[in-house]
Amino acid sequence: MLRVPVHKLQPGMILARPVPLPDDPRRFLLQRDREIPLDVVPRLKQLGIMDVWVRHRELEFLEYLVDPELGERQREVYSHVRRNFEQMIRNSSVELDVVHFEESIGSLFEFLKSGSTGDVLLQKLDAFDNYLISHSANVCYLALLVGMKLDRYLIEERRFKSAKDAKDLHILGLGCLLHDIGKMHVPPAILNKPGKLDDVEMAEMRRHTNHGYEMVRSAIPAAAASIVLNHHQRWDGSGYPGRIDHHTGTEGAPPAGRKIPVFARIATIADVYDAATSRRCYSEAKHPVRALAEMRNWSRGQFDPDVEAAFYRTVPPFPVGQVVTLSNGVDAVVVDFNPDYAVRPKVQSIRTARGQRIANPSLEEIDLSFCDDIEIVSVDGEDVRPYVAALEELEFAALA
Repeated sequence: MLRVPVHKLQPGMILARPVPLPDDPRRFLLQRDREIPLDVVPRLKQLGIMDVWVRHRELEFLEYLVDPELGERQREVYSHVRRNFEQMIRNSSVELDVVHFEESIGSLFEFLKSGSTGDVLLQKLDAFDNYLISHSANVCYLALLVGMKLDRYLIEERRFKSAKDAKDLHILGLGCLLHDIGKMHVPPAILNKPGKLDDVEMAEMRRHTNHGYEMVRSAIPAAAASIVLNHHQRWDGSGYPGRIDHHTGTEGAPPAGRKIPVFARIATIADVYDAATSRRCYSEAKHPVRALAEMRNWSRGQFDPDVEAAFYRTVPPFPVGQVVTLSNGVDAVVVDFNPDYAVRPKVQSIRTARGQRIANPSLEEIDLSFCDDIEIVSVDGEDVRPYVAALEELEFAALA
């Protein structure tokens, strides 16, 4: 199977994985193993669904890399968030259903710890009809994946806790689920404005961290509430609310960012990435390779270096199953992620430069990390060479 952008769906394509309804992921808009009706494409676009999985006889092994149970765990988290958030919108006096949040996070976390392949592929939940809810669930999932790679660092940064408690990520997940809850107090005209916010509107938007903190501080553990308050703080001392002053002590003293709770530092980078790769009222979703390149260039110095390193070893610029075009004109599908050479994954050719279908892609497998003369040049018709070059330069610098 492989990922196909919805605008490239063709007659006769068979769905390899079901498409859940964004407003109720426990139900499905389309079932697997059925031909995809092309008249549903406009509806998929309207719902913000960017791509779907379709059957490909020679690539069915990819199905084993995308555990369906992972999708179930994600949808469970999403459903609890949606139900609780909608109740709070209807009645501001409704209390947070923290118990159910913790249960669903625990279920997802235990599944990821069990050795699932979930850390190989980031599965986003797309729900353009309610960005706040899908974004919260995505940030929770991604933060857990990153946090799982930071065991020793979490123990160092949370010395006041026992080693077991320091790396317990349930609180990280809870804080990430609720990190943007304060946006419920932001006027819809500002929240959904298609253009750039003016200074007054931006000031109101920035207050969502304070609003959110006041909403949750008495209902959840302090470490989770600190994520809600601090997820827009930056390692270099910028961000909001307020500003963390740069340390003026002796040489070698901790940077300003060290004052930000480590769970908030993880939430920060997950929040930025998911926002960049999601369709918004004012922008289209960016391909992962573009989002990662822009983050590493435009946001340099804003993220905790240790968290950032774990993040870039977690999130692939070219997700497994994505169709890419190589510099030799061949179309290929990504079949593996190499965190040491992220922009040079393992691929299998599926169409020649002349557009002829390749009968046995497994016989045309290429590990791009060993092929300096071949690179990925485009994804879905977009030239990604500038982003590949930027990321590759950083990778070589890190290995030097």
